[in-house]
Amino acid sequence: MKKQNAFITAFLVFALLAFMLTACSEKDGKTATPATADDQKEQAAREPNDQQKEESPVTVVIGAGVDSITEEEFQRYLVEPVRERYPYITVERVNIRDEGKSLNELVVANEIPDIVADYPLTLTNLTRLDVDYNMEELIKAHQFDLDRLPQEYVDSLKIASDLDHLIGLPMYNNNFALFYNKELFDRFGIEYPQDFMTWEDVRALAVRITREEDGVQYRGLFADNVFRGAYQLGLPWIDPVNDRAVFQTDAWRQLFDLWHSLYYIGEVDPTYTSEGIAMQQFTKGELAMFTGYTGTLQNLLNYDIDWDLVTYPINPLAPDTGQRVDSLVLSITKQSQNKDAAFRVLEVILSNEVQTEMSRNLRISVLKDDAVHQAFGSATPEFQQKNVVAFTKLKLAVLQPFKYELSPNPAVMINQAFNEVLGGKDINTALREVDERMNQAIQEAKKR
Repeated sequence: MKKQNAFITAFLVFALLAFMLTACSEKDGKTATPATADDQKEQAAREPNDQQKEESPVTVVIGAGVDSITEEEFQRYLVEPVRERYPYITVERVNIRDEGKSLNELVVANEIPDIVADYPLTLTNLTRLDVDYNMEELIKAHQFDLDRLPQEYVDSLKIASDLDHLIGLPMYNNNFALFYNKELFDRFGIEYPQDFMTWEDVRALAVRITREEDGVQYRGLFADNVFRGAYQLGLPWIDPVNDRAVFQTDAWRQLFDLWHSLYYIGEVDPTYTSEGIAMQQFTKGELAMFTGYTGTLQNLLNYDIDWDLVTYPINPLAPDTGQRVDSLVLSITKQSQNKDAAFRVLEVILSNEVQTEMSRNLRISVLKDDAVHQAFGSATPEFQQKNVVAFTKLKLAVLQPFKYELSPNPAVMINQAFNEVLGGKDINTALREVDERMNQAIQEAKKR
């Protein structure tokens, strides 16, 4: 009998515990479902583990100019989200654009930051200063999924550094689009541009708008500098094996021909070749279309004109491609004593949450996630009725290397050559002469 009573008591206790566990799993009549593997991973990423909770306070110093990350952005995308995710990490900035604080000067003073933020074509400067660091072991150790980034970024950053491994990860990109003045199109009864038009399509619209009326010269298009066309096509600048310029090719001649046709619309000679002057003409209502980057959006908020935008004009030789990768790159330095903490800062910046917030505030995300891109510009009420997502619709061209730090920059050299063509010089002559100038600059760079 005692054994029987003990068995009944144990059974009742077990039943009571089972009832309590079932009740705890229910709320408002709904039964809680088990967490999925993705849910568990996301929760683990959001909640610091025991090791992270016990970490000692650490300061991660980022060398970044206020021209690439404003102070407001630095707080919003770096300081605050890192503090929230990792309370023991403090993020500080040294402005590498300040006098006496350039990266070269910081290296000499042995005040090298943990992370350097700059653009792809400066990555060779990191190797020259011996501060570059192979980040791929950190990427593996932190299980960071590079497949979240379009391959063009990974390829471009390796090409830019002239290394077979990554020494940085992108934060945001500068994309391009075609802006148009709706008032001019309405005035002349011409249909608006559309997404995915080619350069020839856009030129055809420009021809119809270009005219002189009541003493005012109206122009159809400013296509920007010729090196933009080279970036879009991924044209090579240098033979990296023989260290020679490669401008005397059919591809470069064809590009010069195309760009010449974009500048000479009808019988009208081009009278301006700079983005600044084009912007003035556009806002005065005398220029119908021009190509600009994401930063142009903020500038146009200062003007009372009716405008919109479409995708960057496409060259059929590079289908569905806009401009090349032009991202702000965050590189952990070899000398950093806080590499793990520095990489956690990069993980936070590249989280969907922070990238979405950046996208909402007019910074192009470097993630593949379409939902992040669809949020582009949504934090600015003035853009709600504009086609700002056009910035995100084309893929990016892979960056082509200059290999050496040349003076002047090869893009500047080729643009000078094109301006000479606009002045009447033969294309073959201009390309031969710029080829010679760049070869000379390469030899001088190799001596340094």
